[in-house]
Amino acid sequence: MNTVRTSSTIDKPTAINLIVGMTLWMSLSVLVVQLFTVDAGFDFAQLYRLLAISGFSATVCHFVFFWLGERAMQARFIYLSTAALLLPAIAMIWLLMHPPISYTALQWLAAACGFGGAQFIAFTRNDKIDQTGLGWTLAVNAGIAGVGIVIAQAALPFLSSLNLFGASPWFTAHGSGDIVGVIAPGAPLYLANIGWLIIAAIALATITWQVARHSLVEQAPPLGTLTNRTHYRAILRNKHTWLMTLFYVMAFGSFIGFTITFPLSLQTFSATYAPSALTYAWIGPLLGVLARPFGGWLADLFGGAKVTLWCALVLAVSCIVAGAITYQASQSAMPEQWFLGYLLVFLIIFIATGAASSAIFRSVSVVLPLEQLPLALRWLTAVATAGAAYIPALWYINSTHATPAIALFVFAAFYLLCAVLVSIMYLRNNSEFYNP
Repeated sequence: MNTVRTSSTIDKPTAINLIVGMTLWMSLSVLVVQLFTVDAGFDFAQLYRLLAISGFSATVCHFVFFWLGERAMQARFIYLSTAALLLPAIAMIWLLMHPPISYTALQWLAAACGFGGAQFIAFTRNDKIDQTGLGWTLAVNAGIAGVGIVIAQAALPFLSSLNLFGASPWFTAHGSGDIVGVIAPGAPLYLANIGWLIIAAIALATITWQVARHSLVEQAPPLGTLTNRTHYRAILRNKHTWLMTLFYVMAFGSFIGFTITFPLSLQTFSATYAPSALTYAWIGPLLGVLARPFGGWLADLFGGAKVTLWCALVLAVSCIVAGAITYQASQSAMPEQWFLGYLLVFLIIFIATGAASSAIFRSVSVVLPLEQLPLALRWLTAVATAGAAYIPALWYINSTHATPAIALFVFAAFYLLCAVLVSIMYLRNNSEFYNP
């Protein structure tokens, strides 16, 4: 039986760490929409820029964790990194307790929230599993982190409408909404509640770690494991590492980038009262998370390359349709009439990115040596996290030039390129690895 050193079931403290970190990071995707609805004085371009800053910060932190190697996977390190999330949570409460807020302060807050996104790398904690079920197992582990995304985008808008901690309210100038329904203009929002939820989650994570720490066995990485720098050189010299990195940027990079950007982009289609972006935006990431185990199962059944190809083609077509809808809406006096079409197309995009992410992990386990796999998965995750930076950055550029549809057409071209590369490298009969 082939085995690889990666986690079959991550422990409860690590799972809560992932959820808390992703909740903090993705809370920014909710906050920027709410800052628009309360008319805090920032335009769409500035709000997209905040998202790009947060994505860049998360990417940098990911690479730091990557180069730390096994040390970043140790339970004590994960516990300390969870505790460090208190700093941006407290800063969020302090800055949002009373309006107004400066854009400079928001930029620093966005960068701090990006540290929460770096916790995602812990889902590749080491253990041994059966290689034949790798696609499914890694999909489930990654899906745990996706819970934090759904909590942020589904629960935080509702909690922001409740006067729980006595903060000064912000008042909506535009129609908003939450999972319950529509929030009319002039209604109070308590944006500091977002930070309080993060603090409560960190407290839960701390208690869980204290209860479970006696069962967590810390082991120094033995000689010859992934802490050896020769493994870094080995994976970076392998052409398949770079191909899989490109494909994972297509898949997970798109998922995380669209996740953080989608609520704000959907807001451009919202009317004064209904529909509201925050009422529906969380559905896309939820479907993407649910699609990961399904994509892993399909990859184990049909092969990772075939599933990746199918997903790339679906993504290309969907982005072309979404770009056409965006263009029509930008020319319309009633952009809300395109809301449903835009939402439905993006639900398909999220499903395809989730399924492709797991399929690519399955392929990686075949084309790379097994002893390099945990480090390779961390490399792929670190690079693909850049999707949370370049996707909102492209929307920022397009917003400043009033060409919002261009970014989606660029993404479609990228997905078609990936489909061609998958076909050439992994689906020809004489391929070095056929349909890994």
